[in-house]
This record gives sequence, C-alpha cells and structure tokens, in this order.
Amino acid sequence: MSHEIVRPSPLSSKQFDDARRNALVVDLRSTEVYSEGHIPESLNVSFRPSYATWLGWLVPEGTPLLFVLGDADLEAVMDESMLVGYEEFAGYLDGDIEAWKNAGFEIARTELVAAGAAHEVIRDGAVALDVRERSEFAGGHIEKALHIPLGELPGRLRELPRETPILAYCGHGERASTAASILERAGHKRLCNLAGGMEAWSSSAERV
Repeated sequence: MSHEIVRPSPLSSKQFDDARRNALVVDLRSTEVYSEGHIPESLNVSFRPSYATWLGWLVPEGTPLLFVLGDADLEAVMDESMLVGYEEFAGYLDGDIEAWKNAGFEIARTELVAAGAAHEVIRDGAVALDVRERSEFAGGHIEKALHIPLGELPGRLRELPRETPILAYCGHGERASTAASILERAGHKRLCNLAGGMEAWSSSAERV
C-alpha cells in the first residue's frame, strides 16, 4: 500500500529552528549566496542538474529534509528529491534566510577566497582539499593537495586535521561548497572555498 507524500509547509524561523533538531537542513542556494550567510550546520547542495545525485550520495536514506529554497522551485525540488528516494519533507523556511536573520538566529559564513589570495592562505598553513574525481585530480591539482572525492568525504573525515585551516576546491566551486558544509557539520571551524575552483587557480598561475 503506497503512502501519501506530504507537501512541505512554510515554517517560521522559530518553527524551522525547532524542526531542524529532527531533520537535515538542505540549503539549495548558490555557492556565492550560501557563503555570505547560512544556517549553521546546513548542507549546501545547490539546486542544479546534479542535485539529486549528490543528495542521494551524501544523505542517509530516510532522512527528513528541511529546505532553504532561495530561488529554487519547491515542486521541482520535491520531484528531484523523490527521484533518489527522499519522501519525508519536514518543511521549508518561510521568508528564506532574510527571515532567519531578522528573527535574530545565528548565521554562519564560509569565506570565498579568490585564487590570488588562496596562494597566501596555503602559504600560511592551510590544507588544500581537492574534492574532485580521481580523473580530474590526475589532470592537474594544487601542489600537496589532499585528495578526497566529495562522495567519499563523509567517511574520511578523520583524515583532515581539526585545528588547521582548510581550503576546499573543486572544478568551479559548487562541490567545494558542499564539502565545506559537510566539514562545518563535523565541527571544523576554519574553512574557506576557492572561488572559481581549479579553473580560477590555473588561470591565476598562468598570469604569474
């Protein structure tokens, strides 16, 4: 016997805060907007063609989901989520992140670092974390980067130092933003994302 899928309801910031104790907050906004301010320990999976793939790969089956939608269409988000087996929707944040801020709740940020500044961040001791696939890494990477593909990151968190700054990067920035959100959930505090990813890094190296 099939069960009815309940459409998620809009929740006030207080209701959303209460609900996240028993659900995972999935922030669907872009890397740039997410970096400027997000709900602490939310998982950033921007709503793009690979959304369902990463949701299914990174989130345990049966997890209740709360959404920070940004510009994403709720019906489309539901459809994509259900494609990979997620059917328990706990709600979405009414008024988006601005409502959360205006209600006085805590905001976290993940710094986006331009390629030129990223060289200095690494020289100052940050670990460069490459979350691309093996074929991408083999095609070129930041010297001495630690390579952990995004899909493997939740199971390999112990390989990352807890007190050392981490500069996450990927091809363009979206996967690195997801990686940074996973690390934030695991308790890492000193996190940043290479703006523009490896493409921007390579372009900056060519100009040096």
